Amino acid sequence: MPKPYHFVTDWRFSAPLQRVWEVVLDIERYPGWWKNFRRVSITRGDGRSIGSVIECEVRGSLPYSLRYSLEVMEAEQYRHILLRSTGDLVGTGRWAFSGGDPEARAVYYWDVATTNPILNLVAPLAKGALARNHEKVMANGFAALRPHVEAPPI
Repeated sequence: MPKPYHFVTDWRFSAPLQRVWEVVLDIERYPGWWKNFRRVSITRGDGRSIGSVIECEVRGSLPYSLRYSLEVMEAEQYRHILLRSTGDLVGTGRWAFSGGDPEARAVYYWDVATTNPILNLVAPLAKGALARNHEKVMANGFAALRPHVEAPPI
């Protein structure tokens, strides 16, 4: 059994909670904004309601891509969304939203293991590099989404 990774990413925005929810969960737009997301498609549902399925392909700075599916298991608007991951990454992800106006937070809890035998083989030696890769991907995401979240309303 592969060892799980536990990541927590805390994003803070100068924007109303509803705007943070809308942009952070607009995952189909990620490839246009967030360079690490190579492909995203919603194959069932709307991507935010229970039973929705989202197919993702992500590539960090390391020489491999990860392909995984996210299924929405729980969703409470403006509060949280719980995702089950299958494919190259197995486990759960959970976005927790809080705050209001003028500041809101989106915290992502990512508890996953890889199914790639090569990654699992090198994981004990490369765990730090894999963690830094994840942190860089998420920093890229914050930098990419922040202008969209904090943009003045049209």
